[in-house]
Amino acid sequence: MNGIKPDPDVKTEDLYMDDDFYEDTGELALPSQEALISDNVWLSRIPDYLYSAISNWDDLAEGNDDDQIQIGEVIGFATTSGIDKSKPMRVFFNDRWQAKAKLPTAFQLDPTATSDQVLGNTYVFTEKDLPGYRPTGYGHGNRGGGGYGAVQDPKARVQKRSRYKKAIPKQTALIGHTTRHYSANPLETKEYRDFSALRIKQAIQGTNKTTIISNTPDMMNDNLVQKRFEGFTKAAAKHKSQQNKAARVSREELVDMLHSCFDEYEYWAMSSLKKSTKQPEAFLKEVLIDIAQLVRSGPYASKWKRLDMYNVGRDLSRQQGAAADVVESDGEEEMEDVV
Repeated sequence: MNGIKPDPDVKTEDLYMDDDFYEDTGELALPSQEALISDNVWLSRIPDYLYSAISNWDDLAEGNDDDQIQIGEVIGFATTSGIDKSKPMRVFFNDRWQAKAKLPTAFQLDPTATSDQVLGNTYVFTEKDLPGYRPTGYGHGNRGGGGYGAVQDPKARVQKRSRYKKAIPKQTALIGHTTRHYSANPLETKEYRDFSALRIKQAIQGTNKTTIISNTPDMMNDNLVQKRFEGFTKAAAKHKSQQNKAARVSREELVDMLHSCFDEYEYWAMSSLKKSTKQPEAFLKEVLIDIAQLVRSGPYASKWKRLDMYNVGRDLSRQQGAAADVVESDGEEEMEDVV
């Protein structure tokens, strides 16, 4: 014998489980073989958008929970033995369905070739609220109401409210095994074509939209947004136009141009030389250092004068004192090197 032998003097509780544990609560109903529906259990595959609407029909329907709801009609080919299995059937949902679900109303149920073994092993169940229970908030609103409701004794003067809904036990019952399989396909009606075009448009564009509520014109809104975003990035430097810009001449040509200027006037300001020669200031300074000098003091201070050694042998009979100064303004063209 394995284990520890119990002490006969020590009393222990009965370890057998209570019979109430196996008590039938009614949550699962399995009817007898004779009561099973074995001839009229049909199963159909439907599009996802149709399944989503049917599975959430409780949120769309009106009335009480126990009311029988009719959402359409099924039309089939009748024979002496019942509905013909080899021919398709059609389903037409009513106007009430179309107004709430916003889906096509006409579908065709095409028979699907399925073996008897698959049909016999496919079972259909139904589910409903277990009798004797009622939802939280009973009596508040339609179809059992929602929100916070009373769950205590209705005879009490003060009914305590629960923050959460009380789950209602479900009763699951076996209907039987399937005898037919169908596939639901929408009929090519104008209603379906419009619905399909809308789905394609939503898939491409998406459902998120941005609405700007303003009394100002759209152009003013665009300008305002543009001004607000100007501070986020540094504006690029404005490209200077190359129009009316003088090309940089060679050094020898500039020396000849400067000698011609000094033959006319003895003193030249840099601004006057720039205007006369149409050359960049940096290039002018580079060449002037070799043939002229900058006057540091006196009435001609900050002006350029040619070196005396370059005056030897030149005709200076028409040379005047100082060239007129040129005042540079914002609108005056700027000299630059042009390649």
